[in-house]
Amino acid sequence: MGKGERHWKKGYSAYELAHCWLGAADGVPERIRVVLDQSKSWQGAELLEAFFELETDLRSKGRPSQTDLLGLFRLSGGLGVLAVEDKVEEPFGPLVDERLADGSPSKRRRLEVLCEAVDLAPENTKPLRYQLLHRAAAALFEAERYRASEAIMLVHSFSRSGSWYDDFARFSEALGLLAEGPNQVSGERFFGKTTMRLAWVGDEPQP
Repeated sequence: MGKGERHWKKGYSAYELAHCWLGAADGVPERIRVVLDQSKSWQGAELLEAFFELETDLRSKGRPSQTDLLGLFRLSGGLGVLAVEDKVEEPFGPLVDERLADGSPSKRRRLEVLCEAVDLAPENTKPLRYQLLHRAAAALFEAERYRASEAIMLVHSFSRSGSWYDDFARFSEALGLLAEGPNQVSGERFFGKTTMRLAWVGDEPQP
């Protein structure tokens, strides 16, 4: 589901993301560039295309994952996909356990598909935020579609208090991709043919 109308107003996530990215000199906001350059394979990455609210089929019954911004980059060793989830004070939504509470077989099947993509056992995802799980899987699916060797799932936060970072850290730790803190890129893991990293970038909202 796309952003509601209010999210395109000043102080909300879609507004902040659009102004930050569209106003960047080379198409990549400075704080994002600093974090990307921490990874040797992403240093000097050239943005080729960017798509707002890109829908990705999750290979199971249900709605697609709608990435707030998906960027396709030229790297020194090939192509890279950057999947950006933007936040101001909005939460990440329900836990996996809460989502499965109604016992829906289709929801259970979708969880199995997502867990297979990110190499997690379904029973270990219960305390994790479902939105982060399907966004990470979407990043890997898009990397496969573009035949990109690298993928980063990144939360671009405009919260001055860093709201919901703990949820992100818990998810990152479950994937074995926990960075040293905000504004740091994680180490890497291979998922199929794709090298995956995670990152959280804190930024300032528009004045």
